Amino acid sequence: MRRITFITLQPQVCEAYSGFGVFRRAVDLGLVDLRFVQLRDFAIDRHGTVDDRPYGGGDGMVLRPEPLAQAVEAYRTPGCRVLTFGPAGKPWTQASATMLQENSQDLILICGRFGGIDQRFLDLYVDEEISVGDFVVSGGELPALTIVDSLLRGYPGVLGHAESATHDSFSHGMDFQLEHPLYTRPETFEGETVPDVLRSGHHLAIEKWKREESLTRTQKRRPDLLRPKK
Repeated sequence: MRRITFITLQPQVCEAYSGFGVFRRAVDLGLVDLRFVQLRDFAIDRHGTVDDRPYGGGDGMVLRPEPLAQAVEAYRTPGCRVLTFGPAGKPWTQASATMLQENSQDLILICGRFGGIDQRFLDLYVDEEISVGDFVVSGGELPALTIVDSLLRGYPGVLGHAESATHDSFSHGMDFQLEHPLYTRPETFEGETVPDVLRSGHHLAIEKWKREESLTRTQKRRPDLLRPKK
């Protein structure tokens, strides 16, 4: 069983999310052991202090290295991988999720808050910093939940249909492109109808339409995905 530990100042946020969807199913199937650790349990004093003013001045507070280091040491397992999140991190992709699915390393996820994390802790304890996009959020909880969601949905039995994950956008089933448009009932909505081919029952024609629409959508919205892979 893979252990995934969230070290955070808001464990209740992560824990609440874990009761739904792929998180809940992965736990029920015995695939993962999710742990939610309150960083203040490792505070430097009885006041629960885990942060301080930045050297050199500047806005905001910085998470101190000692509480973070003690928390990691308390929950580290052999071969464990420590991840954190920030704008300087490596962009997270579907390929990143697939690579992480293919090994059984336990994970410790450092969910930062305030102005950031002391660089010495990042240098000494963190294996990889991850970015989920070119934007800033108020803490690492949402990025942590995002990457774990993308990881867990690739586990066998977690999704309702076994092939769902292999036919999502960016997956090998879609040739790593965007998924085609999707339609459901009713056949007509506010004057717009479902494409005839999808109601034809002609499976080869439907598959051809899906491939062509996937390519068209990718060319229009994410042409970078069509560049030759190195």
